[in-house]
Amino acid sequence: MGLSENPRFFLLIDKIIRRSKIIGLALSIIGLIYFCVIDKIDKNAELDARSFAQFPGNSTLTKKDEDFLNETNSYFESYEYKDGEHVIDIVHDYIKRMSSLVDTEKYEIKINDKVKDNILISNVGCKFCNNIENLIVVINFDYKERKYYHSLVVGLTLINHFLNANYMSKDIIFLFTNKELLYSLGVQKFIEHYYYGNTENRKVLTRSSIIIEFESIYPSHIEINYESLNGMLPNQDLILLLRNELNHYNIPIKTDPVYHSILNVALEKKYEKGHIYFLRENIPSFTITGASKVPLKRKIINLFNFTKSLQSFLRSQSNTHEGFCHSTNFYFFNTIKKYVPISLYVFCAYLICSYCILKLIKGTIFRNYVNFIVGIYMYIITILTISMPIYLFSTNEKIYDLIKSEKRLPICTEWHPDNFNKYIEISNYWLRIFIISLFVAFILNYFISWVIYKYVKIWDYEKDRKIQKIIILDKIRYLNNLLYNSSDANYIKKFVNRYKTDIEYINKENKLIKPKVIHSDDEDFVDAKKKKRVIEIIHEINDMEKDLYLLGDEKFKYILKNTIAPYNYIMNHANIFYFLFVVIVSSMYNWAYSILFCIILVTPVSMLHNIKVKRHKMTSKFIILFFILGALMYLYPFGGFILDMRNKIMSMLMNFSAKCLKYMNSSGLSKKMYFPEFLEFICSNKIFDTLYLNKYYLDNKDIRFNYNSEISNNVLLNLYSIARNHYCIGSQLYPLLCFTFFPILFYIAFIFFVQ
Repeated sequence: MGLSENPRFFLLIDKIIRRSKIIGLALSIIGLIYFCVIDKIDKNAELDARSFAQFPGNSTLTKKDEDFLNETNSYFESYEYKDGEHVIDIVHDYIKRMSSLVDTEKYEIKINDKVKDNILISNVGCKFCNNIENLIVVINFDYKERKYYHSLVVGLTLINHFLNANYMSKDIIFLFTNKELLYSLGVQKFIEHYYYGNTENRKVLTRSSIIIEFESIYPSHIEINYESLNGMLPNQDLILLLRNELNHYNIPIKTDPVYHSILNVALEKKYEKGHIYFLRENIPSFTITGASKVPLKRKIINLFNFTKSLQSFLRSQSNTHEGFCHSTNFYFFNTIKKYVPISLYVFCAYLICSYCILKLIKGTIFRNYVNFIVGIYMYIITILTISMPIYLFSTNEKIYDLIKSEKRLPICTEWHPDNFNKYIEISNYWLRIFIISLFVAFILNYFISWVIYKYVKIWDYEKDRKIQKIIILDKIRYLNNLLYNSSDANYIKKFVNRYKTDIEYINKENKLIKPKVIHSDDEDFVDAKKKKRVIEIIHEINDMEKDLYLLGDEKFKYILKNTIAPYNYIMNHANIFYFLFVVIVSSMYNWAYSILFCIILVTPVSMLHNIKVKRHKMTSKFIILFFILGALMYLYPFGGFILDMRNKIMSMLMNFSAKCLKYMNSSGLSKKMYFPEFLEFICSNKIFDTLYLNKYYLDNKDIRFNYNSEISNNVLLNLYSIARNHYCIGSQLYPLLCFTFFPILFYIAFIFFVQ
């Protein structure tokens, strides 16, 4: 007898299914714990192409190059700018004085109707190659900055060196662009001009791109930013290659901790970094930034050693790409020496959702195709009703042409506190449309719920059943043992033989009235209690024998009822189905969003499924009510008492978290080997950061510059910011929120209050 035909195997599976609630809950808790300690499950980062870069520190820069760097720095620091003179023209002339062999082109870019700017493209060709491959180095600096020129002098020193180098097998393109341009517009325009404006360049294969910028006059360390939009990441071999070089020259390196990186990728907070546009073109890219917490001159990094590490990094790339293992794109760093692969990380989301998965599999609602069609159809209609209007009115200008209304779309060419009220007014218009959509969706769902309720009330809904012969026989055996192997077996046999013909007609639901005080002479009540239990068991055995008769020679059979389930049952299952669908799809597309999405919503979605229609569990009811009120309070966009109370609660939570973090650092707990980094992340208040960048750009003399503008309620400004990122650069966080978070939150509230 095989395993599939073994009765004990079927009985074991049945017991497991009956305990699916406990199993699912245990797996979900394990998944959450696994996520909290994921930073401890890391791998050593090793250079996959080490055979092509056998040792770090192979820089060929000499004292002559160091003198050139110092002279270049002195030249720009002492340069006297004339009225209307552009720094790009100065850089262009400086490169031409270095050598006429550098192919340098100044390209004008349009920021808006009133403002224009320039970028500079310099191509240092290799001497012995076919010019099919190239590397890109972006020198990102502030055109108006007159105090330091770190990135500029580093770029010019590299150009001067590679002009005379004969070992490179790839061209090197140096792009000089304005750091203060919104959305790294200089990088965008370069890609548009270089790859799409010239058909000849489409034959060129760009192997990598690196962006160099400085945020401090006295940088004390180098930050490596590799996070991008929509879950895109570069090849880690390039980062590890640069890490080896920086370590060799004793330059401190810093990356964001694991959970900070997950939040940044999920909420797409690094949208200002220029490397995201190269990643869209399948070009591995990342940004290195010279920064410091407190700018102290004595802690500044050695700029020439930094230049040597970059030169060695570029030299090593002359042949390393042929040896790269490109399966290492999907990762995030724990430290710069260790990383966590997404192949390990992504299972956290699936384990956390185990409870929902088992509940959906065990449920019988969707076994009836009518319930499934009704649930999916109504969910799609609700998504279109809730999400589509706000999405179209905030991202599509044709909708305004259709209704012949004034356009209220995000503005891509400016971002300044003086205009925050204008941005809030635009997003407030979208919000009013969203509230109207919610009202329409509520009326629609309530009407369908009323129609189905009337239908179910007439036909009496019954769940579909699955009957299995082996399970029925096991239950009959158990009941017979219970009936005839008890201490009162002789009494029961006599009772059954005496009243055998009458038992079938006795009502098994007949209730006994227990006397208030049981004395020793209350034998009638005890006897009636025994008889009632016997009758219940015999009725249960008779029902099972009827199921056996229905089965005939079959091993199992589904008994399907052609009735529609109550609307709250259907939409409960539809809500779980859509929740799991979003988690699975987003884990393959934006892997960081999937874990954030499931952690926020898995508890209310799971508990809502467990709430009965007649008897509500008070604990589950309180948790879901707390979640709904908390979400509405957090998303509340208007002023008044609720806003003031929310600000006070958030301020209290942030102060408490800051005190906890201070205690952990002072006591040394955070430095313990097995201390969970997730707890430190929670206490860092990173989750309360705004979704808009505190970087202002507006080149318009008619606008007054008031940087003291305070926003007491930034919900509408956050809404405008993420919609603007989607409209201007294609960030996917906004449609994800519109089409996933809002519908599920709506059905959690609808099913909880209207059932």
